[in-house]
Amino acid sequence: MLKVNNNASVTIREIEYSIRLADKDSSFSEILGILRDELTAFRNHTRNSRQGTENTIRDFIKNNIERSIILRENTRVYFLDYKEKEGSLKIGFTLMIITNYINYASLRQELDSLVKDNITDYFEEILERHIPVKITVQAIDNEIVTLEDSLSVPKPSRPKRDFLTRTIAMIALTISIALSGLYVFNISDTKLKNENARLKEDYIDMLLEKKIIEAVKDQKFTVKLYKIADTVGSSSKKTTESPAR
Repeated sequence: MLKVNNNASVTIREIEYSIRLADKDSSFSEILGILRDELTAFRNHTRNSRQGTENTIRDFIKNNIERSIILRENTRVYFLDYKEKEGSLKIGFTLMIITNYINYASLRQELDSLVKDNITDYFEEILERHIPVKITVQAIDNEIVTLEDSLSVPKPSRPKRDFLTRTIAMIALTISIALSGLYVFNISDTKLKNENARLKEDYIDMLLEKKIIEAVKDQKFTVKLYKIADTVGSSSKKTTESPAR
């Protein structure tokens, strides 16, 4: 079972290898026939031979890759999609790689060296015993997915458009808060002025009431009334005495 280290970046890739076989005088089927016969004879002389295999060429390539590649921790190599294409005179197969990102470069070099320098060189050695042949290898690297380390993933930068929008929104919010504060201040100031005016009027009314009460107590108004009564009384006496003379 593949154990993935959470602190390491993991990459999944597919490498498509193409082994092209070319000979002026021989057909593709004849070349493959020679390879199968030679590899079958070689397999029968090995101790770990497997009986009943369907394709000796595919098994030879697959077994060599599995035995020769040193698999590191968190690394798996899967042999996929073996094909023999007569129209293009090509043997093709795909290797799916699951490994730490930092290990992939060295693993890729090992695989290229194994396929190009070991397997194809052996095929060419076998075939040249019978016919002259030219063998070339092509490899296509396809990245499926790469899971970056969570600690090293850079934070996505905000687009300039979003930054401008956020800036405008902040300015609008600041202006709105300032206007609201000014409105509340004006209302509070008006209420305070009205309250002060009301208190001032109440204070004046209280002073007038106090003066009136003090004046009544001093009988200033009573004295004036007595003077008016005396004046009215003397006038009445003079009017009554006049006919008697």
